[in-house]
Amino acid sequence: MRKKGNSKVEKDKKDMAKKQLKTRGFRLALHKVFAHADWEFVKKFEEWVQYVYLSERHLDRRTKELLIVGITATHKSPPEHIEVHMRAALAAGATKEELIVVAELAGNWGGFVPRTNAVEAWRRIFAPEMPSVFTPLGAE
Repeated sequence: MRKKGNSKVEKDKKDMAKKQLKTRGFRLALHKVFAHADWEFVKKFEEWVQYVYLSERHLDRRTKELLIVGITATHKSPPEHIEVHMRAALAAGATKEELIVVAELAGNWGGFVPRTNAVEAWRRIFAPEMPSVFTPLGAE
């Protein structure tokens, strides 16, 4: 039997999903899983997201996304995660040149894997016709 109020929670989750997509410009399955697993956490976390990540109190969204690209890269995030934030940076006005420099910097301070993951994310956006950076190549 369905608990009373459950439909309100489900509506609130759907509303939150729409808001996340609208305000961030993207939404990951991670957000859906968290909402399913710990709805109270998601509500509190969204307050932080709105205040720190999405508000332009001291840094604009472009700058924040460039920083996030560098941070996610140096923490060895997978290319898919870095790509999401590269696309958000582009939507906020960053350029492909700025994004490749961030990838290069991430590699200098984070190492080979962070740089490679960031360059793969960049390739997926700006040079999808090229092979994955992880593809072994023969002599050309």
